[in-house]
Amino acid sequence: MTGKKIFLWLIISILPFPAYSKIPFSKYEEIVSVHKLIDYHYRSLNVPRLFIRSMPEEIKTIHGGKRVRFFIKAVLPLILLENEKIMEERNTILSIAEKSVWTKNDMDRIYETARKYRIIKKNTDMSSITEDEKEQIRYFLDHRIRPVPVPIALGMAALESGWGSSRFAIEANNLFGHTTQDTSKGLKPANWSGKQRHIKKFDSLSDSIGAYLLNLNRNKAYKKFRYLRKEYPTNYVILCEGFTKYSRIEHEYIERLKTIISKFHLDVYFDAKLGTSEMTRFVEKIDQTYIN
Repeated sequence: MTGKKIFLWLIISILPFPAYSKIPFSKYEEIVSVHKLIDYHYRSLNVPRLFIRSMPEEIKTIHGGKRVRFFIKAVLPLILLENEKIMEERNTILSIAEKSVWTKNDMDRIYETARKYRIIKKNTDMSSITEDEKEQIRYFLDHRIRPVPVPIALGMAALESGWGSSRFAIEANNLFGHTTQDTSKGLKPANWSGKQRHIKKFDSLSDSIGAYLLNLNRNKAYKKFRYLRKEYPTNYVILCEGFTKYSRIEHEYIERLKTIISKFHLDVYFDAKLGTSEMTRFVEKIDQTYIN
């Protein structure tokens, strides 16, 4: 073991588990050392529950396959984590919605979730909806609250952020170019002449990914994607066709997305899962471990 790896192992071994989530690692080499320590390979499908808060600035100076491999190892766990949250939300709300009779608490929970996913209108009176309307709500809860296939999310994150090297990925934790009308909460692009929107700042990469997944799950522009996801959940070539409205370059964007998934074999991550292997045993007791 190198001196740094021994040092990291001693910290992990000595500190109580709750403190581990606050270990202040933010440098590229430190994060890579942790990956090596737990034998985390970028092709691993049993993915450790190890999450970074922000992309290290050094990624701008790292090129080629080295950057690609680091980006995948850093972002893949975050995508899986946010998808896991979606599955938890899905299972909970569907178990409630499937009841033949909804209590007041049930209706409040369904209303809140259905509003979040833009299924019903604001101030809908849940106590007066018909059985047909209930069935429609059940259908759209099932249709919209689903994980986004990992190769799609990973490919779009890489495409939008230059494999994590863009200014907005590093300074704003923004992997997908989300904008905000509140300019106090955003960054102005260098070549941006408008004053109405800035690139949104997120507290963490995880927040950026969560916003992206929610956008795909509820925005009417991605209705086709949601249909294709239900019918062809593991066919990235077909899934990519659901993004004609994602970018101004439309079909060219789709071809770029297909190319990046194909060239870097991101389709292998259809089978990726957050694991509980022996190599990550020391972080399994922590809900969300941040190296930052």
